[in-house]
Amino acid sequence: MTARTDVRAQLDRASGLIDTFRRSAEAGMAIDLTGLDRSVAAMCDAIAALPPDQRPPLKDSLVALMDEMNALVAAIEAQQQEVSDSLKGVSSRQRAVAAYGKGVTPGRPGKNPRTK
Repeated sequence: MTARTDVRAQLDRASGLIDTFRRSAEAGMAIDLTGLDRSVAAMCDAIAALPPDQRPPLKDSLVALMDEMNALVAAIEAQQQEVSDSLKGVSSRQRAVAAYGKGVTPGRPGKNPRTK
């Protein structure tokens, strides 16, 4: 295999892996992106090391990788928004329970400040 073919195969594998991460994020699963940045940086370095006439054929694979990464970012942002919305709901319920829970003390009738 040529260096260009090797790089294309790496780009295609990375694109598939990122697609798997995206689907996992969309399903609400935790994902571990450790090392992904180094892997992508290494592929970019490998492309830059190729002779200039061998780089253009990799454009489609590189664009596909960027599209997958953009989709992954969108999925992670949506997942984070869902978590944030869920936490806001919990916080609101906790405040309501705290506000209404200060009423009657069990076993101590007549201690409700709202009743006289």
